[in-house]
Formats: sequence, C-alpha cells, structure tokens
Amino acid sequence: MKPVRGIALLVALIIVALATAIAGAIAFDTGLGLRRAQGGFAQDQALQLAGGAEAIAAQILVDELASGTAPIHDAQRWRSPIGPLEPLEGVRVSARLSDLQGRFNLNSLVQADGRPDPQALEVMRRLLIALELEPEWAERMADWIDADDQALPGGAEDSVYSGAVPSYRTPNMPITSVTELLALVDFGAARYAKLAPFVAALPRDATINVCTASAELLDALSGERQWRDAPEALRRGRERDCFPSLDALRTTLGAERFNALRGSVGLGDRSSHFRLDVDTVVGSNGFTLYSLLRATTVAEGPTRVRVMSRQFAE
Repeated sequence: MKPVRGIALLVALIIVALATAIAGAIAFDTGLGLRRAQGGFAQDQALQLAGGAEAIAAQILVDELASGTAPIHDAQRWRSPIGPLEPLEGVRVSARLSDLQGRFNLNSLVQADGRPDPQALEVMRRLLIALELEPEWAERMADWIDADDQALPGGAEDSVYSGAVPSYRTPNMPITSVTELLALVDFGAARYAKLAPFVAALPRDATINVCTASAELLDALSGERQWRDAPEALRRGRERDCFPSLDALRTTLGAERFNALRGSVGLGDRSSHFRLDVDTVVGSNGFTLYSLLRATTVAEGPTRVRVMSRQFAE
C-alpha cells in the first residue's frame, strides 16, 4: 500500500502546483488587464483635459489677434503658462503656447514652382552654422522637398536614399513635420535635438515673425553675429513690445536685402501658427499632447482658432 500512497501524494502535489500556477497566471492576467484599463481611462481623461486646455489657449489667441494689425510678441498674455490646474484630486494639467512663426520654416527652402530658393538656403545655412551644425544639411533638406531629382551641390536625391537599408525615395513635396529631418541619411538624433527647436514645417506662405524669432534666426537673417552675443539685451527689449521691430530690421538689413528676404522666407510681425504643449498627470500616468493651432480671420468676421493636428509624440 505504501507505493500507492506515495503515488497519490505525488499526484496531489502536482495538482496543487498546477492549480497554483493557473491561479498565478489568472491573477497576472487580471492585474495586467486592470492596468491596461486604468491606462486607457487615464489617456481618455488626458485627452479631455487637453481639449479644455486647447479651448483656453484658443480664446487667449482670439483676444490677442482680435485687432488684426497689432504685432504678436513675447510680452503678451499668450506667452504666459496655463496652470498648473487641478480640476480633480490626483489630476494635474498645465500648458504653454509657442509661436511656430518665430522659427525657420523648412518649406520655405523651395519656391512655389518646386525649385530651391537661394535666399532661403542662405538663411538656413547660416542658422545651421550658428547651431554648430554642418551647413550642407540645408541643401539636403531642399532636395528632400524640391520637385526634381537633381541633387544640389552637397545635397542628396534618390540615388543616395536608394542605397539605404531599407531603401526609400525623397517625397519631392512640402513636409508636415520637422521629424522628417530624421529621414535624411546620417542626420541622426543628436543633430535633430539641436535643430528642431529652431525650425517648423508650415505652409510656404507663413512668414517669420521677427518679434518672436530666436537670436540664432535673427543673426541668420542679418548675416551678422549680434543677438547671440546679447541674449539679455534681446530679452529686455521684448519685455513690453515687439523687438526688433520690422522698421529696425529694415534699417539693419538695408532695403534691398530686407525686400529680398520678405519675398523669400517672409518677414512680418504677426503670427497665425502656434504650438500648444499640454502636460497632464492622471494618478501615476503622465501624458504630453502637442497640438498645432491655426488662427484665421475672414473679412469682416471674427478670428477663429482651429486645431490642425494632435500627437502624443513630438
């Protein structure tokens, strides 16, 4: 009888082990499912809160743009952070607006007829040098956008990208995101981190707002090292109004160069394209939503702000 009792005990132990393993697996799957549900619910809450932040930001922009003629500059209310707000216990939301027209528009590298713009290329090269990057990336970006398959000196067309693994081709059309810089062969994340805060992907007719342009971009426009060496003077000049003004920039550049740049990359003191960064914390979950806002004003009508795109990744 002893062998039978031993076998019975072994079977019982195996059954207990199997039951324990099954129970553990069920508990793990249940916990994982619960965590997924909590994460999904938190993301839905974050989207709802971001929508509220977008509405607040849109109203602020409408108030600032209502005059239709006054310059848009850093001393205005739109530059002040929104929040942090705590609409519910354990929930926090904050947001901030930035003027995308205070950056260099990558789509301005190519003219409306699909050909590279020499003036814009010159400004882009100077901006790259100011950021301690190789200037030939201006030609490579222009080749990425322009309509032909003829590479500029220092540029790159399909013959270069077809050798990549996996191979691909240039789009030969305007871009909608600055992340397309990462598609340029050998550009890399380090260069992108340096350049991304100074460039935007906007419609070709979007002008550079000199009131909000960075010191690096202002120097790239003038071709002189001025504002990079005087960041405090630039900050103080922008505490109350547009600085430098369009008239002051015209005097600095000279009428001929000013007019050439105005017809190329565009120069102005108004903006209609803004980015809203919304940071939301729901419990232990954190989310950042990036929204592209565009303000439009129709003749004899109110200013309207529309959300053009939203994304959780920058």
